[in-house]
Amino acid sequence: MAAGFKTATVRSGDVPATQTDFPTYVDLDRLGITTLAEAESVRVYADSAKTTEWAREIVSLTEMHVKVPSLTSSTEIFVDWDGVRADYAVTDTFGRNAVWTGDRAVYHLNNVNDSTSNAYNLTNNGTAVFNAAKISDGVDFGTANTTKSLEVTNDLGITGGNITLSGWVKLNTEISTATYPLMIQGDSGTHVNYDIVYALRNGNQQLIFNRQRQLISNNQIFHIVTLGTANWNYVALTYDGTTMRAYLNGVQVGTLTTSGNGGGAAIDRFILGADKGQSSIDEASTTQDETRVSSTVKTANWLLTEYNNQNDEATFWGTWTDAGGGGTAAQSARRGVIMMM
Repeated sequence: MAAGFKTATVRSGDVPATQTDFPTYVDLDRLGITTLAEAESVRVYADSAKTTEWAREIVSLTEMHVKVPSLTSSTEIFVDWDGVRADYAVTDTFGRNAVWTGDRAVYHLNNVNDSTSNAYNLTNNGTAVFNAAKISDGVDFGTANTTKSLEVTNDLGITGGNITLSGWVKLNTEISTATYPLMIQGDSGTHVNYDIVYALRNGNQQLIFNRQRQLISNNQIFHIVTLGTANWNYVALTYDGTTMRAYLNGVQVGTLTTSGNGGGAAIDRFILGADKGQSSIDEASTTQDETRVSSTVKTANWLLTEYNNQNDEATFWGTWTDAGGGGTAAQSARRGVIMMM
């Protein structure tokens, strides 16, 4: 098994303000990691002496997310692997669950699992498939009207006014007359509490960000945009009890002053790819990735940093260089002997 110890420094322009406990994406392929054993042996540190360790989640051979306690415009990261150490258990201090303590549900969408300790795992309705997406794999809902969705019949703990919905979407087919539901929180069959859809309205293609859509029709933000089928787009909705904000690719595209919590009926579902609250079910012809739900309001700078990191990880972290001293002490000693021979 190969071993290594490498470091990189964030590009200053990609972090507009200091972010606390920020999960950052790292592409392990760029470090030269080639086996799952190497990936699972990864440990991440704040310093070359390996005195301060950071929690991380290994999603796949190429995908890792690291919780940086204080991400600034000059943060340096150190990644060590030896191909021998076992992966952390999800409940360990530096394991998976510790990365996502600020979220209610995190779906990498290479499968149906929730990466938070809340374990709000999705049910795959209609056998949606998992294909190559924005980051590693994502969920592919195929073409419209194929009755495919992912859902969890639970409110995800979002019962008050604060919420952030976010994720990546790519159209599989151009929209014509259909509505493409992207993500919905709180579909009770009679109303939707919070959701993001892509639709054709009044001759315009547009993103629609909603709160209590079927109860209060003016609680909507409309953003006219043609997403097309060529590009990935990052969408986000936040609500803090008084103001709803809409974001596209890290930029705020709309705001609405409103009030109250989500709605007047029980919140009982989170769903991707379909809208079961309609008289006739709408389905999305999309591929989606990295969907996240939080009961806190992410700031504009947080969402921009998230977009910068996930949209272009290679620019965000730049070039990885050898930090020396990688792997276990025994492996380091063996490498020293080999170099002397």
